[in-house]
Amino acid sequence: MPEFEVLIGRDRIHRRIAELAAAILARHADPRRLCVVAVMDGARVFCDHLVPQLGPRIEVRAIRAKSYVGTNSCGTVALSSADAHQGNETLRVTGRDVLVVEDIVDTGRTVARLREHFLGEGARSVEVVTLLSKPSRREVDVPLDFVGFEIEDRFVIGFGMDFDGRYLELAEIVVYDAARVTQRP
Repeated sequence: MPEFEVLIGRDRIHRRIAELAAAILARHADPRRLCVVAVMDGARVFCDHLVPQLGPRIEVRAIRAKSYVGTNSCGTVALSSADAHQGNETLRVTGRDVLVVEDIVDTGRTVARLREHFLGEGARSVEVVTLLSKPSRREVDVPLDFVGFEIEDRFVIGFGMDFDGRYLELAEIVVYDAARVTQRP
């Protein structure tokens, strides 16, 4: 396993997730009215740690938003259902308050596309909680309702975020430096 520069340690991540959950609960008297939508695969770990702190019987759905090839954003965002039992069906959000759970927001294109999609499907409201935000990379001005950490423009992995399917199991968020990483056998 290569050495990585730890940007945000495990304990700090868990404390911040608890704070985010408290802020969401302060805004939503009955969080069971929320339809939580995790953006897969990167937000899976974040969502798995966040949702139990919101209380029982929270509806959680998953959506895929593909906008990266390797370490580069490709500029377009393709959406598809990530719920195995739904197939390609659209998430039913009419009249619902949607809470989008993102791992990282950089250009803002994915969040803008998700907001447009869910509002177009009749959602009453769309809020976004993101573990990480890179404001210096923002190309689209999108509201972020709950932000875990603002970070500089560095490519990060860990805590569910990967590089080509690798390193998502890391318990902390680390900086990925291709020059320091050798190929795994």
